[in-house]
Amino acid sequence: MTKVGGISEARRIAWMAEDNGITYVPHGWNTALGLAADLQLASACQNTQLVEYLTGSPFIDDLVEVPWKLDADGMLPVPDAPGLGVSIDLDAVEKYTGLQLHS
Repeated sequence: MTKVGGISEARRIAWMAEDNGITYVPHGWNTALGLAADLQLASACQNTQLVEYLTGSPFIDDLVEVPWKLDADGMLPVPDAPGLGVSIDLDAVEKYTGLQLHS
């Protein structure tokens, strides 16, 4: 998602994969927002069952207010809150970027 030009371009890639009988597996490994976007797109694709992501990365694990958690089947549920389904922890963003986001 974050490497190909965003949601619209990733959707085009997923459609091309589907049209050619190729399984689309997004790689949501770089940030919590990228992972959330990949999960949302994967849930809308017929032939997509998996999203690859990295654990142990503060940019994935620490940036969201509600931590990612595998379900009883070992799968990562698709967030169902508005937007991409996640809320960002602004304190963590400040910690890892050095940007001051609070007034």
